[in-house]
Amino acid sequence: MTRTNTGYRYRAFGLRIDSDIPLPELGDGTRPDGDADLTVVRCGEAEPEWAEGGGGGRLYAAEGIVSFRVPQTAAFRITNGNRIEVHAYSGADEDRIRLYVLGTCMGALLLQRRILPLHGSVVARDGRAYAIVGESGAGKSTMSAALLERGFRLVTDDVAAIVFDERGTPLVMPAYPQQKLWQDSLDRLQIAGSGLRPLFERETKYAVPADGAFWPEPVPLVHIYELVHSDGQTPELQPIAKLERCYTLYRHTFRRSLIVPSGLSAWHFETAVKLAEKTGMYRLMRPAKVFAARESARLIETHADGEVSR
Repeated sequence: MTRTNTGYRYRAFGLRIDSDIPLPELGDGTRPDGDADLTVVRCGEAEPEWAEGGGGGRLYAAEGIVSFRVPQTAAFRITNGNRIEVHAYSGADEDRIRLYVLGTCMGALLLQRRILPLHGSVVARDGRAYAIVGESGAGKSTMSAALLERGFRLVTDDVAAIVFDERGTPLVMPAYPQQKLWQDSLDRLQIAGSGLRPLFERETKYAVPADGAFWPEPVPLVHIYELVHSDGQTPELQPIAKLERCYTLYRHTFRRSLIVPSGLSAWHFETAVKLAEKTGMYRLMRPAKVFAARESARLIETHADGEVSR
């Protein structure tokens, strides 16, 4: 982070970000050169019935624009892949505002820029990235934390920004050095929780710094693992059939409900096809009734090492 005359300067998701709002989650760093790719602007207070589409609805999406409002927090508008407006309500909690700026707002903005946002954690080792995707509560962050124990480094915790280089290789753009972990995961992984900041309205979920285990550069994505709960007692890896892969990527696209109204259906399908062709995709059947994060991490590591040695 760098303080500028008009606010703050950050780099995350491959973007230079100028912000009126401090975003300490994005960490410290040198000032990125060049003009900002994204501007986060604090605007006036939202009107009670604010919504871009009229009618006071909570969400509006069309090509180049997404707007939504969160009661008692703020109304947000994301436009043209380069601007996030924050219209905060009086007395709104700043932690809660930041959660939406770095979550839903960033997901919408990445889609507008035609950068695929997968809902998942990504870790890297030896110049290769591995994505852990799954539904909310599947244990993506816990899995990546268990992989960090095994020497992997964090690329992103919740939203994975995927781009393609000139050779068609999928790259994950680094986000910021922080994980979000529940108290239960901290206890089971024996991570000290003293001094950690609880997330807003989630007193038992914490922001966990990963500064010493962060991968700061774009990195090729080689495998995608989908976490699925099973009735078994041990984790198991299964390849995802080719006919299932595009739908799997659609299901795990962050804020996928914005794809159709934003006019991005054709782009998303083409991108999913390309990503499915360029990566290995596997389903990790994870026991639902026992804590198996470390065993699952060991299975992923063994699989990844085996692929490298081929």
